[in-house]
Amino acid sequence: MKPPLLISLCLVLSAACSLFQVPATQMSSTPIGNSLQATSTLGPVEIQNARLDYYSISGASERELRAQLDAKAPVGYDGYKGDATTNWYIRWDWPGYGSSSCDLSKATVSFEIVVTFPRWTSPEDASTDLVAKWDRFTRDLAEHEQNHVDFVVDNYLSVLDAIRSATCDTADAAAASALEAIRQLDRDYDTATNHGETEGVRFP
Repeated sequence: MKPPLLISLCLVLSAACSLFQVPATQMSSTPIGNSLQATSTLGPVEIQNARLDYYSISGASERELRAQLDAKAPVGYDGYKGDATTNWYIRWDWPGYGSSSCDLSKATVSFEIVVTFPRWTSPEDASTDLVAKWDRFTRDLAEHEQNHVDFVVDNYLSVLDAIRSATCDTADAAAASALEAIRQLDRDYDTATNHGETEGVRFP
């Protein structure tokens, strides 16, 4: 059952998204603005304003690691399988939601962002070159996913602006339209970079 006075809209992105309702129990408790770190051999890789969910891979050669990435990497809504995926959720609510006598001036908008990211613990027989190459790859990959995160952080308040500029009867549609514009930023970014490959995000 949908919680009263709460609309949960979710966008799941690798490059683009799909909409569905998210129960309140699935909302993140991670404070916005925290920096979450992925372990990197030569130092931490940071992705701001997101929670990191890891999938583990193993191997002691480029071929083995690539095979593990291909086998275990997450799949986006459109079927694209990327080495990392950024999923984001935007939710909105206001007093009197669903009625013609609501108070849009008190509308609230929040977001949650989850980055699924690979984690490799290098075995003792892994070469120094392989460890260094993995480190460079994860740093570039994290930077690419950070850009996806930033599209949400920098633009989610446009949803609130759209709501407050609408009427009680049109606020939902206005919010969805503003949210679609953010979704398009992700689509355009991954199209322009071929999901990060033109930025060098590829292993090996």
